[in-house]
Amino acid sequence: MNANMNVANEKLREYINSVLPFRAGELGELQRYGYQEGYPIITKESAALMAVLLSLVRPKEILELGTAIGFSACFMADYLREGGKVTTIDRYPLMIEQAKENIKKLGKTDRIRMIEGDINEVVSQLKGEFDVIFMDGGKGQYIKILPDCLRLLRAGGLLIADDILLEGELGKERLEVKRRDRTTWTRLRDFTEALCNDERLETSILTVGGGMAVCRKLR
Repeated sequence: MNANMNVANEKLREYINSVLPFRAGELGELQRYGYQEGYPIITKESAALMAVLLSLVRPKEILELGTAIGFSACFMADYLREGGKVTTIDRYPLMIEQAKENIKKLGKTDRIRMIEGDINEVVSQLKGEFDVIFMDGGKGQYIKILPDCLRLLRAGGLLIADDILLEGELGKERLEVKRRDRTTWTRLRDFTEALCNDERLETSILTVGGGMAVCRKLR
């Protein structure tokens, strides 16, 4: 039964990804490039879900933790209210260089603010409020930066965390997981449990893409 379900899920995922279109224009070209070259950008499924969520929220301030080549920052910038901004953080020079080039090429430098540095350190020093926080950096760090994310997220805002199911490994017992992944497994388990049991949050855990948590801050 489990094997059949796994096959069915994979077939469904292939079908969904075949139906979902790439983003339009140069953004879609960047999306294709990211997939072809194996860069860690959000999946078609995740982008489609986020497009719906961002359309409903119409945020003015978005915080992104993990820039990669800039695709998701550019994608989210299209859903900002007038005068809004995406603040995105990354520490890897190769990614930062490509992200800056892509942001400039897509004409979004006025809507995207890049901060270079360690996400944990930068987030701990940030001030202000954000309507949406998108976590897409090192998965083992999610639990560590959660308190600062909740501090920075306004009441009614959305916290979205990508790739939280560790490619399905999160559903296994710890000893079934590869040794090199066990620390991340433990931290992601702690993270998902923290999200689901925090009275300040309304949380849904979805199997979209690599697994996604969507949380609304109640207070």
